[in-house]
Amino acid sequence: MKILSWIIILLFCIVCIGGLLYFLPITRDLVIGVLDDLPIISNYIKTEKSKSQVELLKENIEGLQKQIKTLTTKIKEVNSELELARSQLEEKDKLISGLKSELRSLKSETEKRIQNTKKLASVIESMDVKSAARIIEEMDEERAVEILILINKERVGEIFKYLTPSKAVSLLDKLGWGG
Repeated sequence: MKILSWIIILLFCIVCIGGLLYFLPITRDLVIGVLDDLPIISNYIKTEKSKSQVELLKENIEGLQKQIKTLTTKIKEVNSELELARSQLEEKDKLISGLKSELRSLKSETEKRIQNTKKLASVIESMDVKSAARIIEEMDEERAVEILILINKERVGEIFKYLTPSKAVSLLDKLGWGG
């Protein structure tokens, strides 16, 4: 009976030490591994199988890799949108440059036209009234208005005496002088 008592005390001590080791966080995985390996005890003790730190790290790495893939996809999308915006900006810059060039050309042509109109107005103003009236009579009305605006009003009045009435009325209306 003495031996049986010692065996029971020894088993009790082993169980107590195992229980203490089980509840310590550092040794818990070790105790669970040992208890699972003992065939008789593993049937009576239900152990929670928790994930080891390596498994948790692997899961974290997998999650981070998924996030990296998602972010990489988003970066590619943003880069393609940025490239599209850049190409559109370049096209608009080219269009603006073309329009500026066209504007300079039109401005130059307009300045030449104004200079030519001033010269023509000066020539017509220096002509005799009948000759000036014949030229104005045959001229396009818009061009005639541009020239008449530049000529002295008294001289224009003398020219109007020799124009046909319909032409005179039309020009007066376009000049804004016709009542």
